[in-house]
Amino acid sequence: MAVMAVASGAPLTNPGGPILSQAISMGASSVPASATFSGPYPSAISGLSGWWDAGTLGSVLDLNGNVLSSFNSTVGSLADKSGNNAPLLPFHFIADTTPNPTLAVPRVNGFLGGVGSPDPKIAQYGPSLDPDWGLSLADFDVGSGQAWTFYLVWTRPNWRQGTIQVNNNPTPLLHSMAAGTTVIQAAGPAGGGLVLFPGTPQSVAITATLARRHTHALILRNTPGVGIDVWLDGVAVVTAAINPLPATMPGQILLFHDNTVQGSAQCWFHEAACWTHALDAAAIATLNACEGRWVLGARRGVNLLVMGQSNAEWFVQAGAPLALAQGVAWYLGAAAWASTSMPSGNYNSPARYSMVSGHPISNSSPPLFPPGLANGTFLANPGDGSSPTTWALGPDGQALTAYLTGAQALVSSIDEGDIAFLLWPWSEQDSTMPYTNKTLYKGSVSRLASLTRALFGRSADQMPLLMWSAIPYETNSGVQMVRESVLDLSLDPTQGIFIFAPQTADSNPLNSSWNPVTGLFSGGDPEHRDQPDLLRYGRLGSHMAGRVALTLGLSDTIPASDVPMVGLPKNGGPSIIHAYQSAPTEIILTIQHDAGNDLIVPLQAANGAGFAVMDGGSVANPGVIITATAALRVDSTHIAVTLAQVPVNPADQCLFYYPYGSTQIGRGDAVTDNLTTIVPPAGWSMANDLGAAFAINMPLQATAYGLTLATTPA
Repeated sequence: MAVMAVASGAPLTNPGGPILSQAISMGASSVPASATFSGPYPSAISGLSGWWDAGTLGSVLDLNGNVLSSFNSTVGSLADKSGNNAPLLPFHFIADTTPNPTLAVPRVNGFLGGVGSPDPKIAQYGPSLDPDWGLSLADFDVGSGQAWTFYLVWTRPNWRQGTIQVNNNPTPLLHSMAAGTTVIQAAGPAGGGLVLFPGTPQSVAITATLARRHTHALILRNTPGVGIDVWLDGVAVVTAAINPLPATMPGQILLFHDNTVQGSAQCWFHEAACWTHALDAAAIATLNACEGRWVLGARRGVNLLVMGQSNAEWFVQAGAPLALAQGVAWYLGAAAWASTSMPSGNYNSPARYSMVSGHPISNSSPPLFPPGLANGTFLANPGDGSSPTTWALGPDGQALTAYLTGAQALVSSIDEGDIAFLLWPWSEQDSTMPYTNKTLYKGSVSRLASLTRALFGRSADQMPLLMWSAIPYETNSGVQMVRESVLDLSLDPTQGIFIFAPQTADSNPLNSSWNPVTGLFSGGDPEHRDQPDLLRYGRLGSHMAGRVALTLGLSDTIPASDVPMVGLPKNGGPSIIHAYQSAPTEIILTIQHDAGNDLIVPLQAANGAGFAVMDGGSVANPGVIITATAALRVDSTHIAVTLAQVPVNPADQCLFYYPYGSTQIGRGDAVTDNLTTIVPPAGWSMANDLGAAFAINMPLQATAYGLTLATTPA
């Protein structure tokens, strides 16, 4: 799997990606003091006839006319802060009989919110906004013979999507219902920029180009006998343009809609204000200063390109890549997120895909993939004993190349340049190799990552790879080999590899039955992880991926310096750092915390699930595996584990694991920290902003290498 983070202003695509039904949960969001703006505001300018603000909730009202108490809540109207009682109301074209609700959403521009109508289904990239939504102002005269000024701040997270007819069309920003004319229009995929009075002989190009994703502030000033002046993001861009409308043109004004079927601009509303006079130079300067509240210009998106075998396909079906990308976007203050993937079999001649069931990284795992045969794998082992550094792409790798590049690529060339880092939820078939293949496996990971990066002209430090700790799968020694290898690679700074999910054994088999009261599961497909667990790994992984993205300098509207270093996970969760044999069958574990400060031993964890000691030997030549029968929280950093029997070998010849090999701990049965009880720094509650499903205690990390039992406490 690969993560794609997008360069500022660049587009996102998702050919072959899922349609995810993703509910948006309720929740309030606070704003850190470092993000506050002290003014001025439009109210500082005399003669204000209308002012509407969605950056905070103070003037955003619910369906009953009450001020919203939390973001991600349904909006009935935006109150007029000028005191003139002219609200902005949600608008849907009359043919739309089942409109999506209008919501106030946090963190659309830095820590400030926006109002829009996000569709629960992600069409191609999130957020997917309703293609038939806008806002309506009951009356404002934009006639050529009237003096007026209009101010608008908005975010366009993407071009239009979710329709067939209008996806490639420009997007209306300001439309006069009485005149049947769009006053301002933003260009779509065909190119161009902002246009004043498009489709009329008096049409004026305000800008030559326009980033696909952007936040902009626009000022229109009409002076009778002179024309319209335009400022964009504080810069005068048009002077004395002809206003082709009649001298007076009162009536309904639409924001982000042109009163046609699927006529929405699919933008977020931030702020607007209007005056029934032409502001003078000093007032314009003040209004330009009001724009300092917003981060203006091209915006960034985060996209995931998924590579792997069947568990990667289930990862996509679960919606995990979208969850991971959304979490990364939350860290960066980015405008959009997406998942790009393609299973095999959909496009042939040539074959184009990024995932294929049952295929490992290389054909080095007999009997299914003996070296030297032309079996489909991403990397081809010629079987001559050569180093993986010399291996070429196999059939799967060639299909990946065709998917991403060339004349028949399914990902456009402009999107190729957006991929900023790789991520693979992928270990199954490779973990069936013998432990002696460890060096070969590490070499194959490094080689495939290098060849994949080469498709984009990137190096390891320019395109990091995120991997997970191997899932439970068939063989103990092979699974441990992969876990050790991934850790080794992550500790080598030249590899650019990071572990986004350091514990994957706390999962159930696909489609198994599970009792949440006992934590016990039964049945299911043990070769694949269940979708709720995969989705959880996507959400948990967004913390590591977000930190990686920050190190790449991919921040959008939230500077990296504003991201707190405490209170949020940054090391993948708590980990075991010491195992002390305090009695023949008792091991005292010392736990190092990440963002939590206490330990929870739930359900089957209390019965010792996952804890084990290897009584002598090594992974290459394992001794007896002694499981545990109980585990007990001693204090906030220690757990006492009771073994089923006394080890025969002395402590320094015994290794402690959590878990060992293909052991399945099970959903809800892992020791975790107490992250969900920790009050996060102001403005940094992922659960409040993205939904309660993102409130997850971090599981105790898997032990890639066994810890030698100690005879003294830590």
